[in-house]
Amino acid sequence: MSDVRVPWTSASELGDYPAHRLGGGGQGIVYGVPDPLGKFPGRSLVYKEYLPDVPYDADVLYDMVCFRQLLDPVGRAFLDDRLVWPTVLVYRGETPTHPRPSRNPRTTVTGFLMRRVGPEHELRSPVLNGVKLQATEYLLNEDSYGAHIGLPVDDAQRLELLLDLARTVDWLHGHGVAVGDLSPKNVLFTLRGQTRCLLIDCDSMRYRGKDVLAQVDTPDYEVPAPEKATATVATDSYKFGLLAARFFNRSQDSRELGPLRAVSTQLANLASRAQNQDQQRRPGLAEWIPVLELEHSRVKRAVPPTTAPDPDPGGLPWEPPIQPDPYGSPRQTTSTGSRWFGWLLAAALVGVVGGYAATHMDDSAGSPSPPTSVTPTVDTFADDGSGTDQASPDPTDETTSSGEVVTSGATVDYSQVADDPDAEDVARTFAEFFGAINEHRYDTALKYYDPSTEVINLGSESSRSKWKEVMSTTKDSDFVLGDLTSDGDYTLATLNFTSHQDPGYGPAGSPDDTCDQWTVTYQLTDSDGYRIYKAPKDGVSYTTC
Repeated sequence: MSDVRVPWTSASELGDYPAHRLGGGGQGIVYGVPDPLGKFPGRSLVYKEYLPDVPYDADVLYDMVCFRQLLDPVGRAFLDDRLVWPTVLVYRGETPTHPRPSRNPRTTVTGFLMRRVGPEHELRSPVLNGVKLQATEYLLNEDSYGAHIGLPVDDAQRLELLLDLARTVDWLHGHGVAVGDLSPKNVLFTLRGQTRCLLIDCDSMRYRGKDVLAQVDTPDYEVPAPEKATATVATDSYKFGLLAARFFNRSQDSRELGPLRAVSTQLANLASRAQNQDQQRRPGLAEWIPVLELEHSRVKRAVPPTTAPDPDPGGLPWEPPIQPDPYGSPRQTTSTGSRWFGWLLAAALVGVVGGYAATHMDDSAGSPSPPTSVTPTVDTFADDGSGTDQASPDPTDETTSSGEVVTSGATVDYSQVADDPDAEDVARTFAEFFGAINEHRYDTALKYYDPSTEVINLGSESSRSKWKEVMSTTKDSDFVLGDLTSDGDYTLATLNFTSHQDPGYGPAGSPDDTCDQWTVTYQLTDSDGYRIYKAPKDGVSYTTC
């Protein structure tokens, strides 16, 4: 049985491996070993020997070893570059006569051989005690810590690493493998050449629905209770979402999505969906890949952000310098008057769809003032086209059909999130809000802002008038509620829609656009029905129709 294709070797052939102990854990001990003579020349291997009291399924381990050998050369190279996969079964007792361990009663599988982690995945820092495995847990700290230990990693590298990890896990899913314990201790990485991940503890993965070892969850990466002690595509999605969030919030245990949203609204939305209690609504890893590719390319090209100076004493709002937008098209310059109206429309749109207007649309032409928390007047009037209140009640011609809310001014499709019990109420809020804008009932629309909103100073007549002036130039349609989650403080609702506006009134990056398709994630409050608090600027994206 000296043929290299037979995945067995006797522990007696490994030499004095106990003298080369590398480490250990709750399942076994890892030893460095010389190359087994006549079997694997030129490869540096280690031996993981299971502890005597640890139950494990040797037949599943055998299947995992065979899996690698049955891959074509391209697949095997992909696996070997990114996973420390079981290579050979190690046994004691009689020489096996049947491929399956369970069919050899006088033979005991004691562990397996795998390749040794190379120096490219090791961290040598004078600050740390000895050589450490370069695991992604080191990335879940403030950048100052990374600089202190000699491991600075920027956002482009973090995105590249996430992309490689997503491709790796998606590849595994396509081959019937679920990672299970997907955690920062089990994901190593290298920054040499191409940024790349390396998954260890692969014998803890689930192969075609079966486990070698009992499934465990690393603390702070536990899946919801019904899924504990399982390894599935859905649990991998859940844990990948946590990793994505923590790569950017620089924390070992936070679920805060704000820093990730600052990099990419789409990535933050994917991470939010990954935390859904409903397994069916979590994104597959394949869904992450094109978004990560796009964002990695964008961040690599991005110009460092510019801090806004103090407001111009002449009274005009500060305008950020011209920079490429996320889609790579240069921003346009226009005349001063056109820039002013383009800015104002963008402020209102991001006011309607975000918090940008809070720092610009105030009740004076000079320095911005903070918004005032005011309880808005409860309107019993509708507006005509001029914004003047008329003595007519709010419309009641609202209908709800399967998966959509229809008002006289807008229809919101919520079929994508129809299984969420709050979906219809959220869709109704948007339908009534945008419907009122489309029908020029602006005071009615303003009722749908939370009293403490940062979008508009509800207590300022000047601020309200500016908002109405800008909104009179646009009409919105094609509303689809695409995602509905919570960050603990707010309901997060992602709305897709199309805006049509006059030339010169487009968004700040494209003021001459007359049609744009928006994706906006709103923060909603729910103290007395859903109200719009804001949509953070980084939660807003658009493309020209």
